[in-house]
Parts: sequence; C-alpha cells; structure tokens
Amino acid sequence: MQRFLPILFLLATLRLYGQSIIWTTACTGQTFCLDPGSCTQGTVFLVEKAVTSCGNKFINYSYKIDLGNNGSIDIQSSADTVNQAFPPGTHQITWRAADNCGNVSTGCSYLFTVKDCNPPNLVCLNGLTQNLEFPECEASFYVKDFILNVSDNCTPANQLEFGMRVIGTGTGFPTDTTLSFGVCEQGLHVLEIWVRDKGKLANQCNSYVLVQDNNGLCECNIDANIELSGCARTADSARLDHYTIRAKLDGQPLTGPPVSKNISKNTTDSCFSAVFSALPLNGSYSGSVRAQRTDDPLDGVSTFDLVLINKHILGQQPLENFYQVLAADVNQSQTITTFDIIEIRKLILGIYDTFPHASSWRFIRPLAEPANLTGFAAVRDTYPFSVLNLTGDTQLGNFHFIGVKMGDANSNAAFAGVVASDRHLQPPLVLRAADIQLETGRSYWVPVRIPESAELEGWQLALQADPEVLLIQDIQGIPLPYAALLPTGDLRLSNVEEYPRTYAANEPLVWLQVLARQPVLLSKALRINATQLRPEAYVWGGRTPRLMALEIGETLPGVIFFPPQPNPFVEETRFGVQLDAVATICLEVFGLDGRRVYQNTQVLEAGSHTLRLPGSALPAAGVWAYRIQAGDTAASGRVVKW
Repeated sequence: MQRFLPILFLLATLRLYGQSIIWTTACTGQTFCLDPGSCTQGTVFLVEKAVTSCGNKFINYSYKIDLGNNGSIDIQSSADTVNQAFPPGTHQITWRAADNCGNVSTGCSYLFTVKDCNPPNLVCLNGLTQNLEFPECEASFYVKDFILNVSDNCTPANQLEFGMRVIGTGTGFPTDTTLSFGVCEQGLHVLEIWVRDKGKLANQCNSYVLVQDNNGLCECNIDANIELSGCARTADSARLDHYTIRAKLDGQPLTGPPVSKNISKNTTDSCFSAVFSALPLNGSYSGSVRAQRTDDPLDGVSTFDLVLINKHILGQQPLENFYQVLAADVNQSQTITTFDIIEIRKLILGIYDTFPHASSWRFIRPLAEPANLTGFAAVRDTYPFSVLNLTGDTQLGNFHFIGVKMGDANSNAAFAGVVASDRHLQPPLVLRAADIQLETGRSYWVPVRIPESAELEGWQLALQADPEVLLIQDIQGIPLPYAALLPTGDLRLSNVEEYPRTYAANEPLVWLQVLARQPVLLSKALRINATQLRPEAYVWGGRTPRLMALEIGETLPGVIFFPPQPNPFVEETRFGVQLDAVATICLEVFGLDGRRVYQNTQVLEAGSHTLRLPGSALPAAGVWAYRIQAGDTAASGRVVKW
C-alpha cells in the first residue's frame, strides 16, 4: 500500500494545480562509454516516466533525437525506451508524453554523450641505471626508454602523447619527455611515466633511475663563478690603463637567501677580469658593470681645448667626433655652450679643483656612430648582464669601454705615461720683459712682449712671484675673467681669441702691474711656473701647441707702451709711453667693424709721456679697438667707454 502513496500524492498535486502530466524521472543528461572493442559507437539505454491526472492513467511515450546537437532531427520513435548504439559525440533527446484525455508534455529534454572511457594501456620498465657521461657529467633519459608496452583502443600508437617527471615535482600531465641529472644528482630517482590519448585520457606508471659516476671523473660543485671581462681604450683605439672596474650582482638561488655582491677592482692593464665567486647553482643572477678613473682633473686640459670648443660653438671648425663633444660637455647639459668654456677655464685658472658636474674621466660603451656629433641619446655608462640559470662557471665578455677625459677636447690626456703635447717639434716662443730695478712700495706696469710677429688663437701661462718680495696686483691686455690671482700670489692666464689675433713683433702680450715689497730686480722675483700650467701658445693653423718661455732682460727696450688707465672710462683715458729717443707716436681708435674713428700723431722727445684720449673723441659709448705705434713697435687692445 505504501508504494502507491507517491503516485497518489502526484495525482493530488495535478488536480490541485491543474497540471495534467508531470515527469517523475530526472530528465538530466547522461554519459555513455564506447562499446568494448569499438571506437565508432556506444550503446545507450534511456527511460523516462511521467504521471497524468487523466482517469485511466495511461500514457503514450515517444522521442526525437538530434545527433550531434546541430538543430536537426535525425531519429524519431514512439517507443518508451531508448536502447541502441550511437556514434561518439553529444546528442540531444526530447521526450513526448500523451494521455487519453488529450494532454501532451514535451518538457523532458536533455543532452547525452557517447565517448571513449578507456585510457591507454601502459606497462613500464622497472628501472634503469646509467653512468655520468664525461665531460658533460650528465646522465640523460628519454620517456620511451621506460615503456615496455603501450596501446589504446582508439588512438594509434604514433599519435599518443608521452611525458615524465620526478615523482612529487608537479601535477597534471607532464610536458617533459627528457630528464637530465647532473653530477650533484647521483643516486636513485623515482619517476612518473605518463601516456595520453587523443581524448585526453591518461595513464601513468612509476619507474626509477640510478645515476652513478663509476669512473670518478666528475666532481660535484654546489656553487660556481661568474667572470666578467673587457678592455678600455681611448677614442682613437689607444690602450687605456690604470682604471677601476665597479660591478654589482644580485641573485635569487633556488634555496636560501638572496645574493647581493659588489666588486671594486683596480687594474693597471688595458683589459680587466672581475669574478663573482661561490654563487649557488641553479639560481638566477643579474647585475651591471662600469668603469671609473680619478686622475688629476687638469690632466690633458688646456686653453687649447677652449680654442677648439670655441671654434665648434662658432661653427668655424666642428669637433671631429662625438667623444670630443662629450669631453667638452663638462656641465652635463648635453649641449656645447660658452658655459662649458667658463667651467673649463675656471679649472685651468685654479678657481676649481675639479668640475662641479662631471668626474675627471667618463667611461662609456663604444658608440656605433661616433661621427654623429649629437649622439647624447646613445651614451651608456654601464653594461647590464644576466644569467637566468647558473649551472656552472660562466664567462661573460665584451664589456668594452671608451675612456673620455672630461674637458680634454683634443684627446691628449695622459693614458700611457706620455702627453701628446710633449712632442713639440717647433722651438719655444720666448716672451721677453725688461729687467727693472724695483723700489720698495712702488707699483710698476711691466709689458710682457712677444718678440716675433705671430697670429695666435689663444695662449696660457702661469707666473709665480716671491710673495715676500713682489706682489702681482693687476693685469691689462686680456679680459679679467681670463685671469686668476691665486691666494699664493701666483697668476694664471688663459686667453682665447674669438678670431685669430695678429701680434706685431715686440707687441705686449699682456701687461702686469707689480708692487715691490723689497728692493729687487724683476728678474729675481718673477718667473714662469710650468708645473701649475703648461706655458703654451696656439698659433693659427698649427696642429699642436707651441711652448712658451720667459726671458727678463737687463736693459729697457727703446719704446715701452703702458695700458690705458682708467679702462673703462667716461671722460678720458690715458696711455703711458716711455721713449729712449725722439719718435713719432700715432694713436688710432677703431670701431669693431674696422672703421677708424680717431687718430692723433705727434713727435715726442725721449722720456716718459702721457697720451690722452678724451671721451668726446668717440662717437658713442661701447667697446673700441686701439692701436698705438712708434716706429716698428706697436701695441693694441680695447677700451670701453661708458
């Protein structure tokens, strides 16, 4: 009696809600396997049931099947049971239930699948033993070495997939078909051997390998070295020595804490080798390497570099390559400007001990296009490197550098014990000054003359005075920013002409105002200091600087011109002249365009005289050029009228 209670309940429900037919089975999708020995069909058995509120309770069943679930009806039947073979795939079935009262329900529809349920059959070899192969000191194994027999009901043997791994090192189907064991992995290793058919059904068995070193030729290392190597040269490929290599390295071994190491190594050779040692194997490492050199910032830097940079800025003669451009960019602005000239001159004059914005040397990676004078974007100071998996000692090379001496636009800095400017073939240019008996407490203007006519682009000179005897007070003949009086009492001069200047024979190169603190001959108290600054003159068209020397004679020359005072002036400036005989004196003033605006010629007796230039004689305020001449002796310069 109890088994009829659910049916009675359903019938009561149908009456309550007005429903005529209700399906009593699940009406959900099912999966069926291919028949044994077949890859083309699988037997499907399906039954669905319903109840009705119709009086006699009889229900008539039928169904429709869409093979492949592609929207078309392929099978129709009035049976109440499906019991037949179907091809592999996913199909849709829709059931129909009808009673004698005319009620119909098609609410039972679902998908059923026929597929291969049998994974491949796999039989594995029990295990293998292999000796390490020398010199690689590795033992390699292939997945098919471990398979005795494999077959599948549907997938051909040549289409089966294989994989293997050491047990416990992963999940899912492995992708490796080869495993290698190194010298430090000797011993027993249990392996998982896998096979998979086209339907992604997989099977797996276990085997083992025994790795040995019967010959004792392989040594187990738990760490290794990374060696970096390269060379340093100048822009013209000369060997560059005595520099420092700085390298850093960071890494993460497979086990253990992160690694961080630094190297700072001085090398006296052109080429270097730097080694990061005892790094754990199988780690990932990366780092960088760079080079430095900290010589005297003034090495190779002279006023001749200012001459070349000035020509480059004015477009008169561009620098030859980008390495020279980089050397000239001492303020690191990535442009060459007058500010770089100012910075370099301050170093030459001793105002700076070093460049504020640049190191003494800069080492960069060789440039692919050194002829490109705007190649700042291509400059790299460091080399990055990486080793993704350190398996043994590793050598990384070709870390080559080009050394650039900052401020040295003509690339003559010492790098192998020789300075290019030492190779002078011309005789020195000997400057001359009259020897004067100096009286205590008196000031004197001393012209330093160039004895021969010359066309100069610039020059540099350091003069040293005994501070207890002589004090250098002032200069005339070059702009004040081109000179520096140091606390020691020494005078440094660095003069660059915007355009080559022609000096007549015996014309003053510069005027010095000196104050005597004791009675002394000028020759005993003033001399060139060649250790502070090389005395050099840069003759127009010359390829190398010309050395200068200073001779202070015993007698006064026949004509001495003194620089104008005051300068700048408003109402009047005065020129001092000293003659040893009667002479015709001519004073001329010119505009910067070469047009003469003033001339005064007069005959003067032997002795000291003053030539006056009134401000009213000049058309306007500004900078004016002057020339004063007596016979073959002349002097020139500039005056400024406010």
